[in-house]
Amino acid sequence: MISKEQFIKIINRLRNYNDLQDKIQDLFRENIDNQEMDFMNAGSICVGHETIVVQLLENIFNDTETISYWLYELDYGRKYEKGCFTDENGKEIDISTASYLYNYLFTQNLEKERENTDE
Repeated sequence: MISKEQFIKIINRLRNYNDLQDKIQDLFRENIDNQEMDFMNAGSICVGHETIVVQLLENIFNDTETISYWLYELDYGRKYEKGCFTDENGKEIDISTASYLYNYLFTQNLEKERENTDE
C-alpha cells in the first residue's frame, strides 16, 4: 500500500501531465491549419507513462474501475457532482478530491482483505 501523500502526489502529477497535453493540443488548434491537425497529437510530444501508472495504482488498491472512472470520466474529480458515485446500497460516496478517493480506496481495500482472511 502507498501512503495518502504519495497517492495524491502521483495523482497531481498525472493531472498536470494531462492538463499540459490539453494545452498543447489547444495551441495546435489555434496556430496550425486544420488540414495539418489530422497529423498532430499533443500526446506524441509529451513523454509519459500514464497507462502504466494507472494500472499500478489499480493493482495496489485491487480496484479496476474506480480510479479510471475518477481520472477520465470525472476529469480528476473536477466533474464530480454530489450523488454521482454510490456504493452497492445506493449510499453516496464523496470522491471529489484525490484525498477522498484515497480514503475510499483504502477503506475498500481493507474490507476486501478482511473478507479474504475471514474465509
